[in-house]
Amino acid sequence: MKGERESLALRRPSFAYRAARSGKSELFCEAVALESLAARHGTPLYVYSAAMIRARLDAFARAFRPIPHTLCYSVKANSTLAILRLVAGEGVGFDVVSGGELQRVFRASPKGAGKVVFSGVGKTAAELEFALRSGILLFNAESASELKLLSATAARLKKRAAIAIRVNPDVSAKTHPYISTGLHQHKFGVPIPEARTLYALAAQQPYLTVAGVSVHIGSQITNMGTFQEALGRVADLVRRLRRQGHDIRYVDAGGGLGISYEGAQGNFEEQIAAYARAVLTPLRGLNVHLLLEPGRAIVGAAGVLLARVLYRKTNRRKRFLIVDAGMNDLLRPSLYSAYHEIVSVRRKSHETEITDVVGPICETGDFFARDRKLPLVDEGDLLAILDVGAYGSVLGSNYNTRGRAAEVLVDGTRAKVIRRRESFEDQMRMENP
Repeated sequence: MKGERESLALRRPSFAYRAARSGKSELFCEAVALESLAARHGTPLYVYSAAMIRARLDAFARAFRPIPHTLCYSVKANSTLAILRLVAGEGVGFDVVSGGELQRVFRASPKGAGKVVFSGVGKTAAELEFALRSGILLFNAESASELKLLSATAARLKKRAAIAIRVNPDVSAKTHPYISTGLHQHKFGVPIPEARTLYALAAQQPYLTVAGVSVHIGSQITNMGTFQEALGRVADLVRRLRRQGHDIRYVDAGGGLGISYEGAQGNFEEQIAAYARAVLTPLRGLNVHLLLEPGRAIVGAAGVLLARVLYRKTNRRKRFLIVDAGMNDLLRPSLYSAYHEIVSVRRKSHETEITDVVGPICETGDFFARDRKLPLVDEGDLLAILDVGAYGSVLGSNYNTRGRAAEVLVDGTRAKVIRRRESFEDQMRMENP
């Protein structure tokens, strides 16, 4: 029980245990009991806190107030339309990595093109044309070939494209290798010496406008010195490019700020203040407009996944809790061996056990926790998997012909279904037998 209190300590008031009508202590999201949401909408079920998303956006705005800046929420972290609409309502822009994400942004914010940055290593001709016609703020180009295609497309449409080159500063993010992007062996960005050549090439193209420098070294970074090192190299490049006559107005610092997945979360206000110092110190005196692309740091801790215990099972001394959520609902533990805290929604017992929490999918890799100390729960009880607001539902699939989970957004006392549960008929609609 102490572990559950610690896990939720700094997620309050968005997620906290309260006395419910049953007389027992139950987990709430803001003013709504999670048990009631599961009873009404079924499980597995994603639940998000609007209050936490707003609070974290506000913390970013305050921390970076000393410099002209634009927050461009990273759509890939969670692209559900209602989440995008909530973010847009706070005056925030967007970072997209596909034409599909750009279309989602326009559904949520029809007039938001002026705050959109288009990143990604494999933009197609059709995606570039769509973005050009839409009038987005900035293209982050990642190769000479992409720059050539963008120039040709812009010339054909007679539309100017503001560009930044995404540089690869050869700085280790010190994170999981699958989400590290800042070294030469990664597919992202271009080495700084090559970038200088690309800027010279871009400046000669009549429909390209050199406007900025972009960097993003990875995701789930908690070492602030890593950001400072990368931005230091970017600042040196900006000075050199300006000496060569390029009008560098923007520095896109990317995203990547991590969150704590194990135990109590650190104080977010302190964390974001440290992050701001790491980013801003190397940029002092440059007189640039800073672009930031937070994703996980905004929505990660704002979501939980509710799962019902289907069966208890023991193989010799090995214990399993088999739940109704699977790796198709939350892939991170299977993909990255990622750790997520798991708590019981209704406190019933002080007893604990060491158990695996696994899903129903026909894969040994379908698990959420292994050898985890958890409160003793019964079949039919409800568990909450924490910190799934980022890279949770957005990585969902139909593996084993399972429908994707429903999603609910809680705002105070209101709870709105923002994605209905996917049915079998929904899955079959695109197929021709």
